[in-house]
Amino acid sequence: MEPVATLRTRLDVTGRVSGWLRQRVQTRRGTTSLPFELEYRHVYVLPTTFGWGFGIMLIFMALGGLNFNNNMALLLVFLLGTIVQLTTFIAYRNLSGLSIDSIHAEPVFCGQDAHFRVFLSNGNDRQRFAIQGGFKTSQDCQDVDTNSCQSLSISCPTQTRGWLTMPSFRLETRFPLGFFKAWSWIFPQNRCLVYPSPARNAPPLPKTGYGQAGRANKGDGDQIHGLREYQPEDPVQRVAWRASARHEKLYSLEMETPKESAVELDWDLLQGLDIETRLSVLTAWVIAADHKQLSYSLRLPDTTIPAGNGINQRLVCLEQLALYLL
Repeated sequence: MEPVATLRTRLDVTGRVSGWLRQRVQTRRGTTSLPFELEYRHVYVLPTTFGWGFGIMLIFMALGGLNFNNNMALLLVFLLGTIVQLTTFIAYRNLSGLSIDSIHAEPVFCGQDAHFRVFLSNGNDRQRFAIQGGFKTSQDCQDVDTNSCQSLSISCPTQTRGWLTMPSFRLETRFPLGFFKAWSWIFPQNRCLVYPSPARNAPPLPKTGYGQAGRANKGDGDQIHGLREYQPEDPVQRVAWRASARHEKLYSLEMETPKESAVELDWDLLQGLDIETRLSVLTAWVIAADHKQLSYSLRLPDTTIPAGNGINQRLVCLEQLALYLL
């Protein structure tokens, strides 16, 4: 148990130091306004764990070469050290000059991961290799070709509804050999809309709508409307053979899709439930009504959305539920 406790203590200290450095950088630089190009003062270079180990190995090799007066060992040490030192400049150039054009995130439901797409552009004539970006729990790595654009997809867990501000993240590269890492902190102003989580066992849709049943929509559907004369484009499966034999003329079945009445999603229908549970049930109702292609309205204590259907109606209703009292 002692080694585990020691490891946790070291990780906690490392996390505190990293957080302090990130806060210092954010205080000096401020939030990142897009588009943003990484300049020389934005890029930091430090050895990786592998690099530190390799450097310690070179020190022992140098001590051994001096102790035994072995010129070949010393030559190898200096050669490897020069190669390692050159990788710092290559890693820096691989990240410097890269531009962050924009960041986009589609709305998600609470409990799902918010996916942020970071669009990178390379306006130089040299290719950028192994550009890695993300948080501690989610990272993505891509190559960016010359004079092209590439995107990184990084995700962040959601716990509450409303606007989720994108946390700060790092862009880094360990190209070419992994001895050094060049990185830069990004402090975006972007955010993602988080809808309430739909209730799993929501009650059936209410029957309090004021819409009229109206006429059925003729054409493709699953209910029979009547008979009509056969047309060349009618499928053979819809030919009414008995009626055709009786009248000595081909007839086809005319199908229809019934038009259902409108649905009113009212806040007051869920009395006795707390706010978050009501929002969860209303979210499930909006999804169910949209799936059935019904016309529905939404009434909250401070907002009323008139009846409608389609993707715009769904997005407006879900946004109102996500931002209720926020």
